[in-house]
Amino acid sequence: MRLLNILLLTLITAMSTTPATAADQNDQSWKAKFALIPIQHRGRTMPMDTFARKVAVDLTGRTKWAEGKGPEGFQGDHIDLLVDMLFQPRVMFRRELIPLERKPLKERLGLDTDKKFFAPATLMLNEELHEISGEMRAKKERNNRYHPSGDEKAANTAEERMSAMAFFVTGKALSMVPVEGTETFAAVGITDADHGVDDVQLALIAMQDAFLLEGDMNAAVDNLISAINAHGEHSNAIQSQVGLEVLYNEHNPWRKAAVAIILSLLLLTARWVVKSKILTVLLALAIAWALAEQVFGLWLRVSILGRAPVSNTYEAILWMGLVTVVIGLIGQALQPKSWYLAGGLAASVLAIFFAMLVPLQDQTNSLPAVLRSNYWLIIHVLTIVASYAALMLAAVLAHVFLVKDVLLRRPSERSNRVIVQVYRVIQIGTILLTAGTILGGVWAADSWGRFWGWDPKETWSLISIIIYAALMHARYVGWIRDFGLAVAAIVGFLAIIWTFYGVNYIMASGLHSYGFGSGGEKWVILWALFEIAFIALCFVRKPSKPNRKKQVKLSSNNASPTPAT
Repeated sequence: MRLLNILLLTLITAMSTTPATAADQNDQSWKAKFALIPIQHRGRTMPMDTFARKVAVDLTGRTKWAEGKGPEGFQGDHIDLLVDMLFQPRVMFRRELIPLERKPLKERLGLDTDKKFFAPATLMLNEELHEISGEMRAKKERNNRYHPSGDEKAANTAEERMSAMAFFVTGKALSMVPVEGTETFAAVGITDADHGVDDVQLALIAMQDAFLLEGDMNAAVDNLISAINAHGEHSNAIQSQVGLEVLYNEHNPWRKAAVAIILSLLLLTARWVVKSKILTVLLALAIAWALAEQVFGLWLRVSILGRAPVSNTYEAILWMGLVTVVIGLIGQALQPKSWYLAGGLAASVLAIFFAMLVPLQDQTNSLPAVLRSNYWLIIHVLTIVASYAALMLAAVLAHVFLVKDVLLRRPSERSNRVIVQVYRVIQIGTILLTAGTILGGVWAADSWGRFWGWDPKETWSLISIIIYAALMHARYVGWIRDFGLAVAAIVGFLAIIWTFYGVNYIMASGLHSYGFGSGGEKWVILWALFEIAFIALCFVRKPSKPNRKKQVKLSSNNASPTPAT
């Protein structure tokens, strides 16, 4: 384990440095070492690097800024921002760091509508801003189903960002000194510190002097680390966790997975046009790369957080992306002339893109007490989210059929096979959905003393099962045909999105409150509107008298299409 830690730290340091000038290397070196200091925050131990990223998101809404597009009062990365906040918070309080982009709200508050970022000091003195946010909270207290307006949400977010700034302005200490014989860390800051860590406080003050006076930051950080280690070295488990988390932050496996999947789709398209062994080899390598990045990313999260990779919305979406690729590969292996692989890759990259919309604070949150059971997380949540992945793949395949057969009006025998594939994936997804819901009831009996309680999440899970059972039955007996099944697959997945996202982020009520969050609503709404418009367009383009010979009936015992009767 110690050798692994050394290799990881060497890799991280190498990744964090640039082969530019000696001054640049010196600047990056102290940042890399400072980023590896463990800190306890929000219920878990994390590297200073992750804490800095959280601070950047809490204040500015993102962890990095393109040239000329960041906060007007700040230039640098997340580590620079954290050090600025630690060592000169009152100066930063007057710099334009907090984003406020909603123009109607800026007009209402009397702010410059052409500006994107505002100083916390400016917003703190704006009484109208506090009144809007206060009224929203009062309405939520009176009615927990109240949906805030756009102005109210923006005002409340601005106040939350000011609270993050207040953490530093008031001189809050950071828990970063290990207390020997315990799992807790002592807190230390520039103006305040726990008993017995005066030497670490002096080292932190010396680092502040070096920063403000442009001194030797490398020596200052080394001195701080030595002072922390004098109180007791961190355990191998903490060192490993911190090293892996910095590697995770720097490597960004999901971005690389998205690139690999897009490359795979391009190669797959090229292979359809040109039958070439070279393209086949390149496609296999690209898919292997995509799978490796996804598995590596989930393994890192399991190793860092010590739990199954489905404990929040962010992780669940990423797990869906991996499952869609796996199902696509299995389906393609069983039926080489199919769309399983293309659909699985497309669904996977969509899942990764949607996962990026989840706020950073919801991506690495500490685990609620009710979820602290890896046994149930593995057998229930992995199963239920795998069902979502299968049903997502069915929806993607349904889009393939509708675009080709209806919008482009190019039906073929291969299109009939796509419908068979939609039906088969729906069968798999419904079985997993039913099994996952039953397992959830068993978990509920174990945790809450009852198997079923008509909680919103439970109710919508049952509704989703009924919807898919109904559409499979309707297809089997011939009530709906190819077009109807494709449309039903998309509508059914809309119900899944409501069960998975809407109950947590919009209804926000019930015993499953630990899964609630915020963020990405506008993108989900835009996606739902797109699907509705797409289905409407398909109805317009649908031939008035379909050719019955091209319809296929799906037998439960035969995967090949047969003429409908």
